[in-house]
Amino acid sequence: MKRVLLLIITILCFGSCKKVDNSLDSINLEHIKVNVLEQYPEGTFEDFFSSSKLISLETTKHSIFSKIDRIILYKDKIFILDRKINVVLIFSDSGKFLNKIQHLGKGPMEYISLHDFTIDENKKQIILYADRPSKLMFFNLDGQYIREEKTKDSFYNLGYKNNNLITLRKEEKGKMFLEYDLGKQLTSSFIYLNEKDKFFLRLGIESPNIIRSNKNIAISLPYSETIYEYDGNKVKPKYFIDFGKNKMPDNILNKFDDNYQGIHKYMTKNQYGFGISNFRESKDYVTFNFYGNMIVIYSKVSKQSKAFSFFTNEKDQLPFYNYFAHDGDDNKIISIYSANQFKRQMSIYRKEINPWKKIPEYIKEIDRKSFSNNNPLLLVYTLKE
Repeated sequence: MKRVLLLIITILCFGSCKKVDNSLDSINLEHIKVNVLEQYPEGTFEDFFSSSKLISLETTKHSIFSKIDRIILYKDKIFILDRKINVVLIFSDSGKFLNKIQHLGKGPMEYISLHDFTIDENKKQIILYADRPSKLMFFNLDGQYIREEKTKDSFYNLGYKNNNLITLRKEEKGKMFLEYDLGKQLTSSFIYLNEKDKFFLRLGIESPNIIRSNKNIAISLPYSETIYEYDGNKVKPKYFIDFGKNKMPDNILNKFDDNYQGIHKYMTKNQYGFGISNFRESKDYVTFNFYGNMIVIYSKVSKQSKAFSFFTNEKDQLPFYNYFAHDGDDNKIISIYSANQFKRQMSIYRKEINPWKKIPEYIKEIDRKSFSNNNPLLLVYTLKE
């Protein structure tokens, strides 16, 4: 009888009291295999892409900015966040400057520090997250203020779907992801923190991604091989980046009590898979970086992946290498060019007759009108259907 009772108690405890682990069974996830030891070649444009376009973001005294921290393509507009100067800029899809949101101060309608933003596609609103003070601010798509509300938690990133905000928490509060139902003022949380999550949260995560693409929201963390998806109701693991024998060692937490940069240096030096960023999913492809600059393209049809150092379209001669994932339900990927990089590249081509002949006239016109201290340019590649 005692044995039966002990068995029943054990079963009940296993079913209801077991600790939820975030080290997820990767067997049930779709694996994307990446060979870290591969020599990464130049990619062939025609294998993956159908067209390319260069967009010069207009530079005026009102639109000048220093850095791109987030890009959203929505309808016929380009929305850009620059955390350094606490601004969201609005451009047309051809690069013409339209407006900006920059309300610096300590009063209503103002903020000291702007951290992230997203777009509510149902209400056609821009949602800003200010971390000082911690609050959400709402604007229409032209940049006009609507309202604001305070928040208790602090976040890394925002995503939006089905009237819900999905965020990555900064604090160690049991679960990583917090969902805000903006209509009902309710919250839910997802995915228990494991020891690795807590370790990297303490160090300060660099460049987590919450990117809306392919209708849902993909969430990637640079230290984790698991890619999550938020469908508007819950967060669940979807992909596993499989680095094989070069997977991050399990004892990494015991080796370092340092900083994120030190770990990144150790991982790259020893050729472990690390630094997943810019994860984006389109209808037929998944694209992302690792080590900060290697571009991986995974075909959802063939289930094959390949890593590249850069691409070049022979029609415009501009190398695509500084890949930056954007929000938007489209089949495009974006490379960011500083104006200085672009001017240097054009200067090289002008000295070589054959390459200069291949440059499209509209790019030559951009070159004639550009200066090295202008706003960055966007090189947009369209993936094949």
